Amino acid sequence: MARRVFATLGLLVACASAQAQGAADGAALFVAHCQACHQPGAVGAPGIAPPLVGNIGRHAASEEGRRYLLRVALTGMVGSITVDGVRYTGNMPSFATLSDTELAAVLRHVLGSYEKVAELGWLTPDQLAIARQAGGSPNETHKMRGRLPAGG
Repeated sequence: MARRVFATLGLLVACASAQAQGAADGAALFVAHCQACHQPGAVGAPGIAPPLVGNIGRHAASEEGRRYLLRVALTGMVGSITVDGVRYTGNMPSFATLSDTELAAVLRHVLGSYEKVAELGWLTPDQLAIARQAGGSPNETHKMRGRLPAGG
């Protein structure tokens, strides 16, 4: 009986650890792939990479904005944008080499941790797979951005 209790407790601890690791993966992926440009805390680097914090969370509220967020991660983006009055001209690389699960984790991390977006049920690996299958180019993603509501 005691062995079963300890085995069950061990299984619960392993599951909790796996869930915590899953949450940590988004943070680790941000550090590995995004932080060099977007900086710790996703505050951006003026003239180099725009801040994510305070700017991308609003896109999570609309279907078109959500599609844009997925596309940026998958295709990257080229062209000039202005964020908080600062102009950025450059090239965000595609992160399509990351899996749909990894991309969902990093986007969940940024939107949940930095933007405090509570509703992230739409942000699944399946939705990234659909966006990946739809394809697109960095230029098309830039045009898509231009059709979003003003402000970021």
